[in-house]
Amino acid sequence: MTGVSFRPAETADAPTLVAIYNHYVTASSVTFDLDAWTADDMSHKIEAVTALRMPFIVAERDGDTVGYGYLSTFRDKAAYDKTMENTLYLRDDARGAGIGRSLLEELLRLGAVAGVREVIAVIANTPDAVPSIRLHEKAGFARVGEMDRVGRKFDEWLGVVMMQKSLVRD
Repeated sequence: MTGVSFRPAETADAPTLVAIYNHYVTASSVTFDLDAWTADDMSHKIEAVTALRMPFIVAERDGDTVGYGYLSTFRDKAAYDKTMENTLYLRDDARGAGIGRSLLEELLRLGAVAGVREVIAVIANTPDAVPSIRLHEKAGFARVGEMDRVGRKFDEWLGVVMMQKSLVRD
């Protein structure tokens, strides 16, 4: 993999990022969203993550946007303020080239700089999400739990795998 760089997302990226995300909304069970997002939805997400002073980054290969990732609130209670949930998506034709690994590594690096202590990954427990589970395992995330039949998509009950990585050592 060559020519991959990362930069902060801007609201002007919303149409491109929402196109990446909506592929998974309509064709996959890796996200439990049932309805496609709009560019305004993605702009709002970028603004919300930025307001938290958490990273929301765009992955580019040779100047072309191929993915994105961000850290956002895991739970809305103040005691969780140093624990974030990670999200990352690649354009379908960019999968399998090592971009996801680099994107996750950069996201974790930026999370540590931002003072994040724990990162939680909530990943669909479905065949199309196996690459994401493996990616997180290789990045040092530990599987800490599973919840069965908590979401319904494509007329099927689906579960999730919970994974966790500590960014600080006590």
